[in-house]
Amino acid sequence: MPEQSESSLPPNVIEIHSPQRDSLRVDSMGGRITLKLGDVQILTSVTRGDGKKGETHPCTPIFGPDKNNLFGLSQHGNMRNEQCVATKVSESGNETVIVTHDIADAPSSYPQGVKVEQQFSVKDGKFTFRMTHTNNGEEEAPVNSGEHLYFSAPQGFERTLINDVNVTDLIKNDTAIRIGASSIIKIPGLPELVLDQVGFNYVMLWVGKNADGQPDGDYVCIEPVEGDPENFFGSDESMIPPHGGSRTAWFSISVSNKV
Repeated sequence: MPEQSESSLPPNVIEIHSPQRDSLRVDSMGGRITLKLGDVQILTSVTRGDGKKGETHPCTPIFGPDKNNLFGLSQHGNMRNEQCVATKVSESGNETVIVTHDIADAPSSYPQGVKVEQQFSVKDGKFTFRMTHTNNGEEEAPVNSGEHLYFSAPQGFERTLINDVNVTDLIKNDTAIRIGASSIIKIPGLPELVLDQVGFNYVMLWVGKNADGQPDGDYVCIEPVEGDPENFFGSDESMIPPHGGSRTAWFSISVSNKV
């Protein structure tokens, strides 16, 4: 992700940088992002084995499919494929990108009036992501949001460790696991990473496959999500009350300072 001047960027793209040579690129089309920490590509763009382009994107108001067909929502919701509003804010020398979007998925069945605000920042070698849902509608609305992170895997995803547990088979089998407030992630070819979170209590482990069923090899998806994709959406915990009710979750990614 080479640095570009603002004038040379596409009109829908915003970049921010830190003195530590971290850089974040945000596309207002779908709120898609790529990330470098220092000179290392952490979140990347890929061409998957199924031919689709993969890039880190939001999943809301649902993570994964609407398995119980509660509202007829599409996989991961529509925000990732819709034009959002993106703004760069500078304060005291620090830059933040704010992306907002009004959820209008399945208007005949899903409660209307839910607004999403994402905040992205890089500072002191750390990427921080904050996601807030506000329900300005008349009915309570279920939300199970997440961020579909495409991590670079320069030496392949096999032997990826989370808190020193080898999760290779879990990745191959598209598995959601519960995580604590702080986790150590070791992806072959990347520096050791720290994932801190509040409100994103699970991660989905996933990698795409080609037409022959062989897993892709140059990336791995470790996707923070609020609740278990199997049963959280539609539960009492998932509901955001109407008339201004809101819920915020956040996570950060940083390079471990462990020597």
